[in-house]
Amino acid sequence: MIQSVYRNRILRLKKRLSSESFESVLISSKANCRYLSGFTGSNGYLLITEKEDLLFTDFRYVEQAKKECLGFETVRIAEGYSALTSCVSDMKLGVIGFEPSHISFLEYQRLRSELPNKVKLLPIQGIVEDIRAIKDQEEVVFIKEAVSLADKVLQEAVPLVRPGVSENFIANHIEGSLRDMGAEGLAFDTIVGTGVNAALPHHRADETIIKEGDPVVIDMGALYKGYRSDLTRTFCATTLGRNTSKFEEIYGIVLYAQLAAARAAKPGMMSAALDGIARAAIEKEGYGDNFGHGLGHGVGLEIHEKPMVVPASADTIEVGSVFTIEPGIYLPEWGGVRIEDIVLMKEGGPEVLTRSPK
Repeated sequence: MIQSVYRNRILRLKKRLSSESFESVLISSKANCRYLSGFTGSNGYLLITEKEDLLFTDFRYVEQAKKECLGFETVRIAEGYSALTSCVSDMKLGVIGFEPSHISFLEYQRLRSELPNKVKLLPIQGIVEDIRAIKDQEEVVFIKEAVSLADKVLQEAVPLVRPGVSENFIANHIEGSLRDMGAEGLAFDTIVGTGVNAALPHHRADETIIKEGDPVVIDMGALYKGYRSDLTRTFCATTLGRNTSKFEEIYGIVLYAQLAAARAAKPGMMSAALDGIARAAIEKEGYGDNFGHGLGHGVGLEIHEKPMVVPASADTIEVGSVFTIEPGIYLPEWGGVRIEDIVLMKEGGPEVLTRSPK
């Protein structure tokens, strides 16, 4: 990723700060720090002002930051916020915005106690997350590669979905294959649920053995250059060459709801409205109470980010939004079905990035 990408992101942030009359902002979220500067270390924060861009980190990452974060002044920190306090005093800052969702109350108290009393700390919620909701060209390239890796690994794992195999065996194979194919890690812990475990949306794979006719939900994703993918497919495990009638019924409803939502998605649409389209399709078939989670979520540097495609969301889907469409039906006495794709919203409508057969 070329340095001008980060500069453009910083300029978008500064324009937003100016519109909200903030002269500076303290960025403590790791994902937001990486998005704005390229910094990949585990300890650091940014101070962005109208004229200055500073990255604060400890001895372990100073040289790394100098290489990764061109255009930023790197400031070494030792203990507490003394380095920040010194910079704030030198720049004569009076107001600093901070990310209330990314700093603990204890850490806030510590920060407040070390800064001069005349410096105001004001919360500014989701300012970088709003910018991140619209992916730039470089981000789309990385997400597409993460999606491609997940697609390839899942297709390689499909023959393993058969009676007599454990959930852990499949999950371990998927996770090893992701790394073998070039992923830098997992987007999240791989989910494999068979039988009644498939009714648990975030079931952790265990030694449960797949049985004939079981539904098997696989939810997995790759991490590539910091960006993530998220892919779910559901299978009927059988050696008989045919699905059970119950599986056919539930799968058909979920697939219809997913395709209906994908067809209806368009730029400028409220996320809650898109959720409602899939939800209505499932409710019509009498399974509304068995679809208990949101339709989807944004994906990028984090596995869950804006836009949130859920009933109570105030987010809007815009050109450049990357998000999942993943309806599901979960029946505690039987199992569940979830089908998930990642889509990129374009001027003419959504592009489905996921290629795995449904």
